[in-house]
Amino acid sequence: MDETLGDIIAKLFEGGYRTGTVQEIRRDAMFKQMMGVARAAERAANLVMSIIEENEDRMQMDDANHLLITGTLAIYRVDIGSFMAKFVNPFDYNSFDVVEVHPKSGLVKEPKTACVQVQPQKNMPAYDLMAGYILGLLNDEVTWLQESLSPLRRTLFQIYGLARSPLTPSMEDHFEDLVEGEFDYTNDTFTFEGTNGWAWRLHFGQPLTEGYRVEYQKPRQTWWNTLFDDHEKESTGHYTLSGFFEVVEHLADCPRRLKGATDWNTDPIFLRKVASDYPPLAKAMAGRLMDDDYSADDIYSFYDEPISEEQADTVRRLDRMILRRAHA
Repeated sequence: MDETLGDIIAKLFEGGYRTGTVQEIRRDAMFKQMMGVARAAERAANLVMSIIEENEDRMQMDDANHLLITGTLAIYRVDIGSFMAKFVNPFDYNSFDVVEVHPKSGLVKEPKTACVQVQPQKNMPAYDLMAGYILGLLNDEVTWLQESLSPLRRTLFQIYGLARSPLTPSMEDHFEDLVEGEFDYTNDTFTFEGTNGWAWRLHFGQPLTEGYRVEYQKPRQTWWNTLFDDHEKESTGHYTLSGFFEVVEHLADCPRRLKGATDWNTDPIFLRKVASDYPPLAKAMAGRLMDDDYSADDIYSFYDEPISEEQADTVRRLDRMILRRAHA
């Protein structure tokens, strides 16, 4: 059955009524929708301005149309011109999401940058997105630890490292809650819990190394065992050992996580170093290591490149240790 004019009006205006032709009614509905979006944008723009005005001591405009936001951890310089261009033309790829990140001590000539993303909600006006963006930077001591802000986290780490800095208080709280971790800035170590009664310790204040010294402690041990003197040089560079947050997250779930792991899931040298001193893992790996098709030369890194000959030699040496441990 064909729709009547009344049916069309009811659908367009949810029961409201307006006289005119079908096309006039539809154009009017489209216009109302556009004006509704415009009014929502105006309300959101007023919200942005009120946020900036209420925080004038920490949010100021410079002469290049950049908004300077003084967070707890750093100073951020946001290109407002690029942000506005995105609103004027949604197809303009000059996005607002790259922000300059300066140390809290002041602006520098060559700042680091970070791609900061705000998770938009359906029908969220663009200026609401901007409000969330600047509030997130203003309250960076909370937001920098959110999973979606890992680019900002990496940038802040590039600036400050693990020495005492504006990052320290929130990072101490975060890791204490996450892995019962404890920083010792006198000895430059971070100690935290693993699984199966293991504990891990990272040494980060080592000027002659690229990475961390990684140590572990098994149940009922009062001493620490060295796994890596320099994890960057001695591992294959697997992404699970690529940065402080990644290392802590990975080790906190070990050795349990390694029992079914492959050389793709974790660093192959790390896997074997743990197995060589952990009989349950050694026994779980023994069958694969004795397979006729197995060869250390066939191991590829996470970046889909064969491991080096030196790394393959290390794997072969550790494989022999694992088999001795498994059959002891």
